[in-house]
Amino acid sequence: MVDSIASSTAAGQRFAIGRALSLRFGVLGRNLAPMGVVSLAVTAIQSVIELVLAGGASDSDSGGSSFLNLFSYAIITAPVTYATFQDLRGTPVSLGGMFSKGYGSIGRVIGAALVLGFVIIVPVLIAMFAGVSLGMSLAVAGGACGIFAVYIFVAWFVVVPVLVVEDVRFFAGFGRALDLSKGRRWSILGLLLVYVAIMAAIGVVMVTVTVLFPDAAILNALLLIPFGAFYSVIGAILPAVVYYLLRSEKEGVGIDDIARVFD
Repeated sequence: MVDSIASSTAAGQRFAIGRALSLRFGVLGRNLAPMGVVSLAVTAIQSVIELVLAGGASDSDSGGSSFLNLFSYAIITAPVTYATFQDLRGTPVSLGGMFSKGYGSIGRVIGAALVLGFVIIVPVLIAMFAGVSLGMSLAVAGGACGIFAVYIFVAWFVVVPVLVVEDVRFFAGFGRALDLSKGRRWSILGLLLVYVAIMAAIGVVMVTVTVLFPDAAILNALLLIPFGAFYSVIGAILPAVVYYLLRSEKEGVGIDDIARVFD
């Protein structure tokens, strides 16, 4: 098993959508238990808090949800990023290791999420204001903002693993992510579209259940928790895998060099 992992993560690997998907699901399959425990626990706690804040209504738009999403993202992403790099180098991943070493960079993960959200949301708010006050077409303004948001998300897709692994200043990490994604952004976009298609297919089933049982808030929450956990884990593994492939292709760096920061 270790030999097969090492052969697929040697230096000089080229970035490809198929390879990224294969590595992603390989990491998840080999670490389903520890990653599942972390993501399920965090997602369940978040769901309970949201239900309490909503007074039992599962469709609450409470402002607290945004903060919960941010912290849940960081609490899941930080240890899963650590576990992904460890797995790719052929090192067994334990739940204890994820807790003891995975949270060392959680502050940077939270910061990255805040910056990314700010950079994406502010232009949207400006476009909405311009559309209302200046009579601009909301469709045109919204479309432009949507394209901008997708570009930023793709261009900075590997900013979290950059900030976790590399000894760079916080804001310099965003420039480093831009450099790594350069020349591969269309491929990253294609990978994200595949990811969205997979999650959308699963989401259709979940939405169907909530539509059939609209008044069963607790039942809906229990059904949606595994989906949310799976979504979060896959979303945390993918940037780490893409980061490894980009560095391997562009810089000839092997996974052992990347993961040495955790030793």
